[in-house]
Amino acid sequence: MDKIILQKIRSVVGRRRSVDRMMVHMASKGPLWLFLVMGLVVVYSGTSGAWLVLQAVAAAVLTRGINEGIGRLKHRDRPFVQESFQPLLEHEPSFSFPSNHSACGFALAVAVFLGAPIWGAGMLVLAALMAYARLYVGVHYPFDVTAGALIGSAVAWLLHIVWV
Repeated sequence: MDKIILQKIRSVVGRRRSVDRMMVHMASKGPLWLFLVMGLVVVYSGTSGAWLVLQAVAAAVLTRGINEGIGRLKHRDRPFVQESFQPLLEHEPSFSFPSNHSACGFALAVAVFLGAPIWGAGMLVLAALMAYARLYVGVHYPFDVTAGALIGSAVAWLLHIVWV
């Protein structure tokens, strides 16, 4: 099922060069947009915003550690390796499960959402777009980004409970 969904998503690759470029940008530079929003949270929310951003970064770091452990247990080749196609984004043929970009993006977004819902909602949209872009460019399967999003969201939520 994962392969079928990925094929549907990738069926439009190459139709619009502007969409392809935007997806490559979001797949590779999406985290920078999330950090830009977190910078705005600090600027506009002061000390409380700084603590919120610290919590978000802690959630992302913890999430990355968990992902590394899972990745060592569950080896899965990237779609462009298994399916033998050229991805839109240059990438090492490393293992794809779970998606670190999706996991850390959602960890950051959910952590901010729990403390500043308006800023966090924007970050959730960016994290979802980044996750979709990772599919579009061909470096992850849908289950990779879904699992990453769930892991990052759960870690952020649990850390929020402990932190507050």
